[in-house]
Amino acid sequence: MAAQHGPFIWYEYTSADPDRAADFYAPVIGWTMSDFSQPGMPYRIFNAPDGGVGGLATLREGGRKGWLGYVQVKSVDETVAACQAAGGGLVEPAMDIPGVGRMAILSDPGGAVLAIMTPLSEERWTPDGMASRGHCGWHELYAREGGEAFSFYAGLFGWTEARTMDMGQYGVYRIFAQDGHDIGGMMTMMPGSPAPLWNFYFQVDGIAAASGRAAERGAKTIMGPHQVPGGGWVIQMLDPEGVAFALLSMNP
Repeated sequence: MAAQHGPFIWYEYTSADPDRAADFYAPVIGWTMSDFSQPGMPYRIFNAPDGGVGGLATLREGGRKGWLGYVQVKSVDETVAACQAAGGGLVEPAMDIPGVGRMAILSDPGGAVLAIMTPLSEERWTPDGMASRGHCGWHELYAREGGEAFSFYAGLFGWTEARTMDMGQYGVYRIFAQDGHDIGGMMTMMPGSPAPLWNFYFQVDGIAAASGRAAERGAKTIMGPHQVPGGGWVIQMLDPEGVAFALLSMNP
């Protein structure tokens, strides 16, 4: 079976306090936790009702705290070369993870960071999974310059522009697709924003209930909740470590 190229397949949170992160995200999103630690490398899995969707790692000295999305590619080494040729950077070089696959961590020309992976598993990504509780339902990039970022990722992963939305003072919002399915949006970040970054919208059982659980556990609201085109409800928040995340539900 040929490897897929371009879908998001994993989401990893690196924390200075993994126990606190687990105690926050598991009840907020409805995940359960399981251990996948290796000698000298503690690691836990965030599980949705139908299986693992992400991992929880411990922050290393000099490492980067927060959420990291993984995109599946046919060849990690060829994608690294294409990234650098297009003006992107290499944050962590290609490496093999025994029993998992080969990966690297890249940055786009504006500095936003993503991981790439060619997994050993032949399990295939399907867009229906994005609509399931506990999974990531939307991927949003706040770029240094939205048009430049889209051109970069389109060349790297084959993403296509589904349509654009004029957001007035907020600029152009580009909805991008993977194999004909809308999976996210990109826009130029607002003046005063600290840095370009990817934000991930996790599916929950109701925006009010889930954001209430988050607030009770120390999260702060950035924007929302509000309804978006298509009928869903979203809220953007900062977790207790000050890391951005977002929630998505078809129910208010």
